[in-house]
Amino acid sequence: MIGTGSVGYLGYAISLWLVTGVIILRLDVKGYELSTMMKEKKVARFVGWLNVCLGFLMLIGYWSMQSWEW
Repeated sequence: MIGTGSVGYLGYAISLWLVTGVIILRLDVKGYELSTMMKEKKVARFVGWLNVCLGFLMLIGYWSMQSWEW
């Protein structure tokens, strides 16, 4: 069964990184801004963008690995 691909959790992990990053950026950052918690807002913004960036990097890597399969 050469070339059938692999079954794993990477697709779920990528979607979780992307979704949680967007949720953090939309909800947490706004909540901290309304509460005037500026340090927490900065950390939440950093973590949100980190999740989004990691999700996109993993997605690009996953797509490139799929194209390299024999």
